[in-house]
Amino acid sequence: MADFKDLSDALTDEVLSEMADSFFGARVDVDEALEFFHEVSEQLHAKLYSIFRACVLLEKICLGRKEFDDFWISAGISRDHFHYPQGVECAVPNESPSFSFTSKGEYIKWFTIAYELLSYRITDYMHGIYRDDGNGRKVRTANREDFFSMAEEINIKIEKVNRNVTASDVLHFTKSLDPTELQKENIAGCVGPMCKAIDDEMAFKVITIKDIEFPEFPDLPHKKEISSYISEFCSITYSSEKDRVKALLKELKESVK
Repeated sequence: MADFKDLSDALTDEVLSEMADSFFGARVDVDEALEFFHEVSEQLHAKLYSIFRACVLLEKICLGRKEFDDFWISAGISRDHFHYPQGVECAVPNESPSFSFTSKGEYIKWFTIAYELLSYRITDYMHGIYRDDGNGRKVRTANREDFFSMAEEINIKIEKVNRNVTASDVLHFTKSLDPTELQKENIAGCVGPMCKAIDDEMAFKVITIKDIEFPEFPDLPHKKEISSYISEFCSITYSSEKDRVKALLKELKESVK
């Protein structure tokens, strides 16, 4: 009988260990996934703000909101995507243009630099950019596409954990090994549907994807495809606002010193 009891105890310990590993292991896996999800969310917020800053810069080079909207309309691109919150700081150009013989030519080059900066930041935010991770591997940066796919995958994990590994099941099984404890549980009422309160409290909350506020931006045409629109817009603007453009050029040159 002693051998049988030892075997029974060993089996009980093994089953309990497997249940604990399943219950806590699955929860740790979801916790880690959610932690990484929030880290990526913070990175995307920073990238979104950088897009808004690039919009402010391009609007500044356009000489105002109306002209900014007019440019997108003339290029056949919806202007609705490029509105930004109040109080956003203007981005600083990441380079200076090459020498130009005329102020109009210099203006076109500054405009192109700002346009390319916005295009690059949109690509990085929407699709990610492949960069070296320092170990010789190319890794794609955090991006909106992967973020929403990750949210869907995490929700699948959450629903599986909430459905298959409930706290009340583990608790009930553990107490079933001790008739005295099981009787106490039955008296307390934590049986079947009555344990729903415990499960609801311990359950993970799914990510409400529709409430995630990461707007979508269109991929901007390559500068070669839109250069004629940029040149025409800048030429018209320069002709009608020559003094303002020259003042702007001076300010831009000062900003990148």
